[in-house]
Amino acid sequence: MLLRKQLSFRSTLFSKTNMLTANFFLWTVLLFHVIMKMGTTGVIINSVKLKYNPADAGDIKEGSNITLTCSVDILTPSGQSPQISYLFYKGQTRDVLLKTVTIQAQESHYLIQLVRPSHSGYYSCEVEAESQRAKSVSTFIAVTGNLQTPVLTIHPMEVVLGDSIELCCTSEEIPPLTFIFYTYKNGLNPVRLCEHSSKNRTVTHQLRVTIDTKKNYSCTIEVPAARSVSKHSEVVQLSVQNPFSDPEFEIEPSNTLIEGAHFTIKCRVTPLLPHVKPQLIIMKNTTLIHKEFTNSTVYSKTANVTDTGKYGCMAKWNSVSQNIKSQVTVTVTSQVAVPIPMAWILATALFLSVSTVCSN
Repeated sequence: MLLRKQLSFRSTLFSKTNMLTANFFLWTVLLFHVIMKMGTTGVIINSVKLKYNPADAGDIKEGSNITLTCSVDILTPSGQSPQISYLFYKGQTRDVLLKTVTIQAQESHYLIQLVRPSHSGYYSCEVEAESQRAKSVSTFIAVTGNLQTPVLTIHPMEVVLGDSIELCCTSEEIPPLTFIFYTYKNGLNPVRLCEHSSKNRTVTHQLRVTIDTKKNYSCTIEVPAARSVSKHSEVVQLSVQNPFSDPEFEIEPSNTLIEGAHFTIKCRVTPLLPHVKPQLIIMKNTTLIHKEFTNSTVYSKTANVTDTGKYGCMAKWNSVSQNIKSQVTVTVTSQVAVPIPMAWILATALFLSVSTVCSN
């Protein structure tokens, strides 16, 4: 009987020991899991949320104030209050960083005063505590109203053909924005020149000035998130100056020549700026036959039937060129006999008759 009691006691003791061992192992695993999750920072970020006020069912009116609130559900070691950084973003892909705040509180605020339609878009926030980071989902906010008209400037305003200029469009609206540049066909109808998306409030577009370059320009801005477009800026007119006058082209004595005749080609321009030194080129069809850095040049030769063709005079300076062309035709000399006048024949016969009589 005593032996049975001893065996029963040992069995119970062994069972409790095994249970304590199992519990100790389980708690060890759980503690290890928590430590691994917390890492070396000692904090765990469970979730991050962004809300705004007023959270109207409809659109927010232009001129209102909006308060964004970013809150975090975070676990921290007992007795510790870690520094928490809040980053507020605009854009579905966090295009623009609006504000960064570092505090110990578990929520932070960002006030947007006197909102505009360009404030429309997606907003989100991100939280960083020690090495842990988490972000909220994006929230769309819509603001009604009219976009402000942008301002267009051109640098420089006065240029010479071949120079480069910068079209600069500036807006007071909130990025990201799409800037659209326009030129004017026949000075009346705006034609889209190009567009640029930007995270800034100013965008520039470079352009090289050629003979075909338009003189008048404007720009608008668009807020993609709000699908809203501004009015056109005031039209800015570009002043363009030619580096030289139109080429003058002469062929002497004429454009129609007889083979063996001597002809001269003259090409000249008048520089309109002191620093301009044009190159004058004389060509036949597409073949260059004479060139010179001067204001006036001359080319002469004896005409051959193979010289028939289209001759041109080109004035060139940097990337600017102008040309004028003229057709030259060379014909072969005619071999037709010249008829003898009848009076000359009669005079000759009379002279011969008189000579005969005298000799007799």
